[in-house]
Amino acid sequence: MPPKQHLVSLSREAEADADAAVEWYIGEGAFIAADDFLGEIEQTMGMLARFPEVGEAGLHNMRMLPLHGFPYSLIYRLQADAIRIIAIAHHSRRPGYWVGRR
Repeated sequence: MPPKQHLVSLSREAEADADAAVEWYIGEGAFIAADDFLGEIEQTMGMLARFPEVGEAGLHNMRMLPLHGFPYSLIYRLQADAIRIIAIAHHSRRPGYWVGRR
């Protein structure tokens, strides 16, 4: 039997994080990297849907899962049948800035 699928959603703040990263890549002329970044987010969300506890446990009932090939991590909360991504955090940004997000 395949693993149970969880619903994965992005908060508005996480969407804004992704948009800011894509804008930065585009501003640098790295159009392929911008597209690859979005693809990596989608692929990682698909993996989370199947394996929600794959990320490293952190404070405040949050988990962190690094994106492959990019200096970003998905910060998420695991709920009963859902996963809420609250931040797409750059590894150089101040740790924990997302703590108050829902």
